[in-house]
Amino acid sequence: MHVKKNICDSLIGTLLNINGKTKDGLNDCLDLIEINIRGELAPIEMGKRTYFPPTSYTMSKDEKLVFVNV
Repeated sequence: MHVKKNICDSLIGTLLNINGKTKDGLNDCLDLIEINIRGELAPIEMGKRTYFPPTSYTMSKDEKLVFVNV
Protein backbone atom coordinates (compact mmCIF):
# COMPACT_ATOMS: atom_id res chain seq x y z
CA MET A 1 0.00 0.00 0.00
CA HIS A 2 2.84 2.42 0.79
CA VAL A 3 4.47 1.74 -2.58
CA LYS A 4 1.24 2.69 -4.39
CA LYS A 5 0.97 5.89 -2.35
CA ASN A 6 4.60 6.86 -3.01
CA ILE A 7 4.28 6.24 -6.75
CA CYS A 8 1.00 8.16 -6.92
CA ASP A 9 2.42 11.09 -4.92
CA SER A 10 5.51 11.23 -7.11
CA LEU A 11 3.55 11.04 -10.36
CA ILE A 12 0.95 13.64 -9.35
CA GLY A 13 3.63 15.93 -7.92
CA THR A 14 5.58 15.81 -11.17
CA LEU A 15 2.58 16.31 -13.47
CA LEU A 16 1.15 19.19 -11.44
CA ASN A 17 4.61 20.71 -10.88
CA ILE A 18 4.13 20.90 -7.11
CA ASN A 19 7.01 22.74 -5.50
CA GLY A 20 9.25 20.31 -3.60
CA LYS A 21 7.67 17.24 -5.20
CA THR A 22 9.29 17.38 -8.64
CA LYS A 23 12.58 15.72 -9.41
CA ASP A 24 13.77 18.66 -11.52
CA GLY A 25 16.25 20.54 -9.36
CA LEU A 26 19.07 22.92 -10.18
CA ASN A 27 21.73 20.21 -10.11
CA ASP A 28 19.65 17.98 -12.39
CA CYS A 29 19.27 20.75 -14.98
CA LEU A 30 22.96 21.61 -14.81
CA ASP A 31 23.83 17.93 -15.34
CA LEU A 32 21.71 17.88 -18.51
CA ILE A 33 23.59 20.91 -19.83
CA GLU A 34 26.94 19.35 -18.96
CA ILE A 35 26.22 16.21 -21.00
CA ASN A 36 24.76 18.31 -23.86
CA ILE A 37 21.18 17.07 -23.84
CA ARG A 38 17.91 18.93 -23.30
CA GLY A 39 19.41 22.42 -23.54
CA GLU A 40 15.89 23.88 -23.54
CA LEU A 41 15.62 22.89 -19.86
CA ALA A 42 18.54 25.11 -18.84
CA PRO A 43 17.78 27.23 -15.76
CA ILE A 44 17.23 30.93 -16.44
CA GLU A 45 18.79 33.36 -13.98
CA MET A 46 16.99 36.69 -13.50
CA GLY A 47 18.58 38.80 -10.83
CA LYS A 48 18.76 36.81 -7.61
CA ARG A 49 16.23 34.19 -8.75
CA THR A 50 16.61 31.10 -10.89
CA TYR A 51 13.66 29.99 -13.02
CA PHE A 52 13.14 26.56 -14.56
CA PRO A 53 11.33 26.37 -17.90
CA PRO A 54 8.37 23.97 -17.91
CA THR A 55 8.99 20.47 -19.18
CA SER A 56 6.94 18.84 -21.92
CA TYR A 57 4.97 16.76 -19.43
CA THR A 58 4.08 19.61 -17.07
CA MET A 59 0.41 20.59 -17.15
CA SER A 60 -0.74 24.13 -17.90
CA LYS A 61 -2.93 25.99 -15.43
CA ASP A 62 -6.08 25.13 -17.41
CA GLU A 63 -5.11 21.45 -17.62
CA LYS A 64 -4.52 21.37 -13.87
CA LEU A 65 -7.99 22.80 -13.20
CA VAL A 66 -9.61 20.17 -15.45
CA PHE A 67 -7.58 17.41 -13.78
CA VAL A 68 -8.46 18.47 -10.24
CA ASN A 69 -12.16 19.16 -10.94
CA VAL A 70 -12.85 15.81 -12.60
